[in-house]
Amino acid sequence: MKRETEKTKTAVLKQTNWLRVLLFAATIIIGALYIWQVNISATRGFAMRDLDQEIESLETDNDRLQMEVTRLQSIDSVTTRVQMLGLVEIDAIDYVNTLSSVAINR
Repeated sequence: MKRETEKTKTAVLKQTNWLRVLLFAATIIIGALYIWQVNISATRGFAMRDLDQEIESLETDNDRLQMEVTRLQSIDSVTTRVQMLGLVEIDAIDYVNTLSSVAINR
């Protein structure tokens, strides 16, 4: 009877040891998966921050370029460039009639 009790105790200890080993392995695996997930999240966070900074920079450049376009399209800017190029104002406009098949010789 004593021997059967010892065998039962030994079997229970073996099961307990296996359970401890299994729990320890599960803890290690879950910990490794958690660290892996945190690293992925951190990497994506850094990428998102870089993209946000690039978006902000591009929006600033876009605003600056829109202001430049507006300035160059202003009447003062156009008239200044016309004078610099030596262009003159047209007094009368003559349109060519394309319905006629007669060629004009000058």
